[in-house]
Amino acid sequence: MIRDLTAPAIIMVTAVYLLLGTLLSHDISWYLISTGWWLDGAYIYADILELNPPLAFYLTAIPVWVAQVTGLAPMATFKGFVLVLTAGSLILSQGLLARETRLSPAARRAVLAVAAVGLLLLPIGDFGQRDHLFTILFLPFLVMNLLSKPAPGPVRAGVAMWATFGIALKHYFLLLPLVILVYQVIVGRSLRPAFKVEYLVMVAMLVLYVVASVILHPAYFNSVVPLTVQVYGAFDVSLLFTLFRARFLILVLLIALALLVMNRARPRSNALAVLTGAAAIAVFLIQSKGWSYQHIPANLYVAVAVIWTAVTLSQTREQLWPTVIAALSVMLLLVPALGRGPYQSPFAEAVEPYFTCAPGERSFQIFSSTVSTGFPLANYAKATPANRAPTLWLFPGASYWLSLTKDPAEQAIYRATLKEARARVLMDFFRTAPQMVIVDESPQKRYFNGTPFDYLAYFSEDKEFAEAWRSYALKGHVGTYAVYAREGCDLPDG
Repeated sequence: MIRDLTAPAIIMVTAVYLLLGTLLSHDISWYLISTGWWLDGAYIYADILELNPPLAFYLTAIPVWVAQVTGLAPMATFKGFVLVLTAGSLILSQGLLARETRLSPAARRAVLAVAAVGLLLLPIGDFGQRDHLFTILFLPFLVMNLLSKPAPGPVRAGVAMWATFGIALKHYFLLLPLVILVYQVIVGRSLRPAFKVEYLVMVAMLVLYVVASVILHPAYFNSVVPLTVQVYGAFDVSLLFTLFRARFLILVLLIALALLVMNRARPRSNALAVLTGAAAIAVFLIQSKGWSYQHIPANLYVAVAVIWTAVTLSQTREQLWPTVIAALSVMLLLVPALGRGPYQSPFAEAVEPYFTCAPGERSFQIFSSTVSTGFPLANYAKATPANRAPTLWLFPGASYWLSLTKDPAEQAIYRATLKEARARVLMDFFRTAPQMVIVDESPQKRYFNGTPFDYLAYFSEDKEFAEAWRSYALKGHVGTYAVYAREGCDLPDG
């Protein structure tokens, strides 16, 4: 076991070194702050407007609670939390691979090393995103299904439970276990695989999660889901764009497919590994956003597909070149990831000097449709954010669809959505009286798809806001963002 995990341990130490003193991505910054609000008594989906299901809050609550109890920085405890999960999945995977008699020790170690690269280095710039957590938690489930002989029932049930905590983070992730199950049904020419304990456990947990969510968080289904369906399509990009973003992943998967075809032994595990990699790419494509963190699952599972097909071919032919090709293929994914490095926020670095109050005594609000401008700033500048939403995400979709429709009924719906969104933003404004307000003044705002929108003009239609805004003066610009501030360093009570 120790020799199997030596390379993963070295890779983990490398990741820890790279992550020391760095920010985490904007979404993680949002979850760390908003989960703290939730633990302090705010209601998610009512006081906090988040569009994703509640499991991410529950998982983030663990490191945030640890931070509150120990006095450590939430960002540090979250990094530690993700590293513990990663170590758990790698240890589970090693235990499963050790059962595979058809895999040599060298091949097993190669697979574990590539898995560690996929879990720790490929996602270094988006460390801890929900897609990263899924990738971590699902790995042992894939490994278990690559084995030539099934693991004992209790082991399969435990691995399924572990994986389901990742799958439940996004409904898109269901595609991966579904592809594995469909392959097993087709190969076995029977529906019996659907009644294996791992799938029964998975279905039971997912049903329980949905029922618990309906009971504990009805506002998510009554309010957030309808709003998301109404406006979120404005964030979509073209299939050609996402295909271009996935071009290296597709190339590596084709290499894995070529290695599979060259293996005359035709082990079924090879086909399953390649299909899982293809499913992970499909998950990236069907989300239609092209955001970097969304291809974290594809990064790992394509890498696993190419190393798995390579080591099995190397064993069949007793030649090393397939494994060398696989290593070079993984490097094709790794070099750009390491080149980008851990997450950085040039915007936060540029805005921070505008604060005149001491760290910990700062507050701000941002009028923007991008998460990347607000919550990294909150953590970087040690400032209290006014926004109780990750971004002003209702405005782009409602404005865009309003500009397209001629139907009076639809126009009324989108105008009502805009008014509701404005009311939420202004509630945050008056609750916090932020010392600084940062406004996106770009004529081509992100996700508005060319639809003109002026935040200050629209918000100033509210007379109370227009009067309060007289207290703010323009202090400068950071790119297309205007920075306004009022006098004083007072913070709101509570």
